[in-house]
Amino acid sequence: MPYGTPVTLGINNPNASYTYQWYRDGRALPNETRSTLTTTLGGQYQVRAINQTNCASDLSDIFTVILMSSDLEVIKKSETRPVGPNEAFTYTIKARNNGPMDDTQIVVTDNLPLGLEYVSMNSTVGNANINAGLITWRIPLLRNSEEASLVVTVRGKMPSIITNTAKITGTLPDPVPANNTSTDEKKIVGNIKVPNVITPNGDGKNDVLKIEGIELYKENTLAIFNRWGNEVYRSAGNYQNNWSGEGLSEGTYYYVLKLVSKEGVASSATGYITLLRDK
Repeated sequence: MPYGTPVTLGINNPNASYTYQWYRDGRALPNETRSTLTTTLGGQYQVRAINQTNCASDLSDIFTVILMSSDLEVIKKSETRPVGPNEAFTYTIKARNNGPMDDTQIVVTDNLPLGLEYVSMNSTVGNANINAGLITWRIPLLRNSEEASLVVTVRGKMPSIITNTAKITGTLPDPVPANNTSTDEKKIVGNIKVPNVITPNGDGKNDVLKIEGIELYKENTLAIFNRWGNEVYRSAGNYQNNWSGEGLSEGTYYYVLKLVSKEGVASSATGYITLLRDK
């Protein structure tokens, strides 16, 4: 029966002087003592008759109620690697049927935000197209426990946080609507930006020197010097956005940041940092 549709189970030729106890999946159902039982839940049902002297019969044969439903799930994830503006990256969208029934005419949609430029896509099952930024992926059949994937390649147009949501629908009723949508956030990283003040006072704001955009570079080193030119810090390998000026006095310090891009191009940046502890 379709999910949510009531079905009535009953005893042939019930005895009006008897009571009846219904069971679902081997467990007695409270207050279900009539000769009929109306339910919207799937499972294996049995009943026993109890006469006026409280003598109970054996359990009946099993009535199996099967719900015609499918728990469709969509999962959308972007690549975890850092990307900058106009750099191609991929989203992987997975469509799953968690059962119990096979489902047909599956439709997955994903409306790409204006901050993304579409490049291409490829699916393992079904057909996908895009129109005015709306991706529509049609899957004729998704069997119980089956999964299909769609890989979408895009580019971020400018530094920003890109948020978008994929949705899935099918023919059968779905008892778990919470997993019919999946939202992904992807950061498009901008140019290098080094703050000129840190306040390591434990309030969670500006406690460390966090360099925006450093994750776009495959190699980097950070060296920090005091006002007399003495080196007070050097990163061990790539800088991890974790320098807090530990052990140093308040004041002005100078940095040299050396960078190597993904393409192997070397560059550097210099400047000053003011360390304040009581702000």
